[in-house]
Amino acid sequence: MRAHGPRAAAVLAVAAGLSAVSAVTHTASPPAAPPSAAPAPEEQVVAKACTGCHALPPPDILPRAAWTAKIYEMAGLMMTGVGAPAGARAAIPTDFDVEAVERYYQARAPVTLPTPVPWPAVGEHSPRFARRVLRLPGGDAHPAISNVRFLDLDGNGALQVVATDMTHGLAMRGSPAAPERGLSVIAHVAAPCHAALVDLDRDGRPDLLVADLGDVPPADHLKGSAVWLQRREDGGYRTRVLASGLPRVADVEAADFDGDGDLDLAVAAFGWRQVGSLLLLENRTRDWSQPVFVPRTLDTRTGSIHVPAVDLDRDGRPDIVTVFSQHYETVVAFLNARDGGFRPETIYTAPHPAWGSSGIDVADLDGDGDLDIVAVEPRRSDQGPPPVLPSLVWLEQVAPGRFERRTLEVGGRHVSVDAADYDHDGDMDLVVGNFLTDTDSWVEVWENLTVKK
Repeated sequence: MRAHGPRAAAVLAVAAGLSAVSAVTHTASPPAAPPSAAPAPEEQVVAKACTGCHALPPPDILPRAAWTAKIYEMAGLMMTGVGAPAGARAAIPTDFDVEAVERYYQARAPVTLPTPVPWPAVGEHSPRFARRVLRLPGGDAHPAISNVRFLDLDGNGALQVVATDMTHGLAMRGSPAAPERGLSVIAHVAAPCHAALVDLDRDGRPDLLVADLGDVPPADHLKGSAVWLQRREDGGYRTRVLASGLPRVADVEAADFDGDGDLDLAVAAFGWRQVGSLLLLENRTRDWSQPVFVPRTLDTRTGSIHVPAVDLDRDGRPDIVTVFSQHYETVVAFLNARDGGFRPETIYTAPHPAWGSSGIDVADLDGDGDLDIVAVEPRRSDQGPPPVLPSLVWLEQVAPGRFERRTLEVGGRHVSVDAADYDHDGDMDLVVGNFLTDTDSWVEVWENLTVKK
């Protein structure tokens, strides 16, 4: 079992470097005619209307033609309080001049967004990989792999592939050393988003915690749940729901947050626009045939993606680190206090609400002793057909805090990746999940052929 602590700490250590790389991936906007000066009242209306929930969006993050629809959408949400901080009233009156906001952005937005700076070609200064496919026998050609992991499922030191498919409702396993055997189904879950390995009941058998969205399309429902796949003596799994009636759950992680000797749960209830929160489920179980977890809300913001547990301040107590996406786009540490509470501290906030926070993996991909970043970049666009862009990228740490971009694949359709040395040959291999692709290749294992020690 790989600990979350060092990996989570590494994410924070390289966050500043990743942000710096992100900031230079686009060219400057082409010269445009100077916009006419907006009247002072418009400046005031925009500042009041657009900063109640998040930072003021710069005009150059969307092309000019996209702003009108976005402004009216956001105005409607704000008038009803959607997205507002807990306890806040709508920051704008129902009769505010939405046309003034529209004029402000129309006058300043570029006609088109600049062309991204080209990434290096595939293979340029990057590791070489042998790609092997894992298929689900009888599966269709429309996988929707939401999460892939290398995990020691059997507790014998041999890493297995664990994958969740959110549209087919499957948690699966497969052998990276024998991909021709394909994937086998561990359990059926409504819309699994993430899996984590933990021995929850301390019986010596590794279990799985599965985050269940409840339903695939984004919506403000309460169908999400935290699911425990309890390992049986015969090697199979017994499905138990530890918490239900939740917003869409994106992640569940375990740690002894209150120091009483059992494992509690941190839950990223992503939700959507009106419902969603960061939860702590305190373990009060006395009989594991009837597990009992008592929920406590740590933060009412929607959009929590991951909740790794790590002793961030090195005081001996596990803290929680999360990324709030949606319009918050911020990394927050919830520091475990001695009184049983958690103190939120913002670590990083993106420069605008359309930043698009997502998950990443951290590993020493090139074997040089420092930590690099591997990230999936889904091909998507709100403005038309998706361009052919890098879909699997590597940010190589070439000096402390300085990263250079590498391309591992162009044009793929992935949303998840994990790195580990599954074959124990001294280098980092990858497992990649395919998402909404017309292929029967559900999962791919990428054996690293480059670094040999």
